[in-house]
Amino acid sequence: MIIINYIFICIIFGTTFLAIKFGIESGVSPLFSAGIRFTLAGLIVILYFLLKGVNVRKFIFSKRIMYIGFCLTFMTFSTLYWAEQYITSGLAAVLSATGPMMILLFQLRRNNKGIERKQLIALLMAFAGVIFVCLPGISQHVSYLWVAACIAVLLGEAFYGFGSISSKEILTEYSTVSPFLINAFQMLYGGIFLLLVSFLLEKPKIESLSSWDAVWPILYLVFIGSIGGHGLYSWLLSKTNPVFPSTWLYVSPLIASVLGYFVMDEPIKPIMAVGGILILSGVFIANWSTFSMYRKQGRLLKKEVNISK
Repeated sequence: MIIINYIFICIIFGTTFLAIKFGIESGVSPLFSAGIRFTLAGLIVILYFLLKGVNVRKFIFSKRIMYIGFCLTFMTFSTLYWAEQYITSGLAAVLSATGPMMILLFQLRRNNKGIERKQLIALLMAFAGVIFVCLPGISQHVSYLWVAACIAVLLGEAFYGFGSISSKEILTEYSTVSPFLINAFQMLYGGIFLLLVSFLLEKPKIESLSSWDAVWPILYLVFIGSIGGHGLYSWLLSKTNPVFPSTWLYVSPLIASVLGYFVMDEPIKPIMAVGGILILSGVFIANWSTFSMYRKQGRLLKKEVNISK
């Protein structure tokens, strides 16, 4: 289930790049769209658990979950959406791919451990692959806003690292609680933060949601991207380590490029194929220990089932 769910989040997040693009092109304010997406997703999942009779009271005013929502949802997406006004989506994808390395560095610093050379080389290999995949769309005029946008994405990924590590800690502490429920509260708080900033800065127009072109990307992002993708991300965090699930940031740009070719006739160049090989190789090597551990667990479980029969 670990590897299957990892593949699912890579595919899901690979498709969300396209859905976000369609949503912004429909005329909905970016932060407003993101705020609606995460607020609705959080409320729907919380309502589901309430209907099941789960006591959610202890998470309603949890400062720790608010902090995770601020880091994982608000800071990651507000900086990314703002930055994409001044940099290309390809460059944004490359800068976002620093997330796993930031998580690794923060985690090692917190645990006072040295970095494994093999894992670092693997992550750098995958990062180089993302650069190759996104290279055709990176060229852009450099300006002060361009530099500020690059810094904003990197800042967002730093908060993504803090949020992932803190999320792992709270998921471990509440191991008997569904990761989907804890993720729902962090999405809700992150979504509310996004809406507040949107109303302050963007002055969004509610009537922009009147067309189906604006509504369907939000619905897709609510149910598939947020409830499905971010829910599975939290589940993987609870079962593995913060670095493993975050490596979707390497694989998803590759999937998004393939989708762009089939859906929007965006060109694919030979250098992108080289990037794809580097990404898949780097992710496989970086996560080899995780893959091996859960493969062994699967074999042991099969043996136990066969013995019981």
